[in-house]
Amino acid sequence: MSELVKIGDFNFRFECQSGCTECCTQEGDVWMTADDVQRAAKLLDVTHEEFREAYCETAGGELRLTTPGDGHCHFLLEGACAIHEAKPAQCRTFPFWTEHVKNKRSWKKLSRFCPGIGIGEILPVEHVRRQAQDCADAFREIEEAAD
Repeated sequence: MSELVKIGDFNFRFECQSGCTECCTQEGDVWMTADDVQRAAKLLDVTHEEFREAYCETAGGELRLTTPGDGHCHFLLEGACAIHEAKPAQCRTFPFWTEHVKNKRSWKKLSRFCPGIGIGEILPVEHVRRQAQDCADAFREIEEAAD
């Protein structure tokens, strides 16, 4: 069993805002697990090899989506995710990444671009921890390399 992620001791409020794609337009990499590639390829009706060839590259031994010329995700089309039903673990678990949930300052910093931070009901701690844990487990090697 992997080590449990540590989350801050404060009230987390987050509600994804309809039509918002700010998380998709931020600078940074979208790392892909083998399961992510399989789900996206199936949704797009291509082989996982075709998906990798068209949309991915390897960096530091790990797979990530390439970034097209406009600097945004290949799948961000007209303000929506074209592969929403099969979006990568990193996207599914946003904003509950370990670096964002570790303390209140990190969480509030997200509100600079994410209009859903601080909105809605207080989320159960179990929900926040499960999302952060899912992301940490999927990308353990990447996080460890960054430390």
